[in-house]
Amino acid sequence: MLSVDLTPMIDVVFQLIIFFMFTSQFGEIRRSEIDLPREQGEEEPIPQQPAMIIDLTADGQYLFESKPMSLLEIERIAASGLASASDASPFDVLVRPDRNAPAVHLDRLLLRLSNVGVQRWKLATVEQGEQ
Repeated sequence: MLSVDLTPMIDVVFQLIIFFMFTSQFGEIRRSEIDLPREQGEEEPIPQQPAMIIDLTADGQYLFESKPMSLLEIERIAASGLASASDASPFDVLVRPDRNAPAVHLDRLLLRLSNVGVQRWKLATVEQGEQ
């Protein structure tokens, strides 16, 4: 009688489950806790992941992937990302400012991004009733 050892297949299945559970958490880990501005905003018809997400804290600090960055570092990352972008996948930037952040920091960030060549950016908000 022929016997089939299922141990290797079970090992692979468990490794895949662990891999997918681990990688599914990265999207949430990258986000900082920010008190977003409360505005009606627009619903995006086709949700797509932006190429770059920048958080602006209440004290004017810039965060990229939850790490503090200077404007010069953000400018370099945006320039390299823009160079590798194509027509099929445009380089979109999502800016998540804290609603108590001074507008001057947001202005500086957007000016630096436009100097590099970023033409598409969105400002994250929450609806009036949320939070």
